[in-house]
Amino acid sequence: MDQQPHSEQTRICTYNKRTFQIPQPLQVCFLTDSMCRGLEQYLPNAKCWVHPGTTLERSNKQHVYHFRGIHNYALAVLHIGTNDIASGSSPLLILNRMKNLIASISEANPHVRFFAVSAILPRPTDSDKTKHTVKRCNNMIRCWTLQTDNVIFLNTAKLFLKHRTILQNLYSRDGLHLNQQGKDVLFTYFRSFLGHFCRFK
Repeated sequence: MDQQPHSEQTRICTYNKRTFQIPQPLQVCFLTDSMCRGLEQYLPNAKCWVHPGTTLERSNKQHVYHFRGIHNYALAVLHIGTNDIASGSSPLLILNRMKNLIASISEANPHVRFFAVSAILPRPTDSDKTKHTVKRCNNMIRCWTLQTDNVIFLNTAKLFLKHRTILQNLYSRDGLHLNQQGKDVLFTYFRSFLGHFCRFK
């Protein structure tokens, strides 16, 4: 029988009008694509697994093993989906792949108590069709998380839009990846969320 991790205490947190009972301490893990390259410098106390080029399906097949080594109660932050959009996947397919990835992580390690799904970011290279897909996909994921006890939606996409226009100064010249300023914006958001949700330092 698996030994339950020791938790000294729990705390109550309210986030987006939802209440969570959070074991303390809570390990924080990130599973991301290349958008989050360099994240470990911002959050050295978190486990950061960055896989450039990954998709939700690929992560489900190849990267769930990371979580088997977690022995404390944990929060998994997922920032994956940009490459699913680029490959032409539909919003419904992306949502189902996200559900499958979370289910696989939970099965691999039930100590992962909470999940935070970061929005798929709009990019300057997106076509009109792709922009619509990103928006629709984020709305579907957000609605699903509201019906799921242990999954939270992080609306990071709003950080990169102003009056519905993409802030191109936050992206590199290729229009695909974040530049340093864009990463500062995204990673600061993560840090703020973690400080509020689980007092992560």
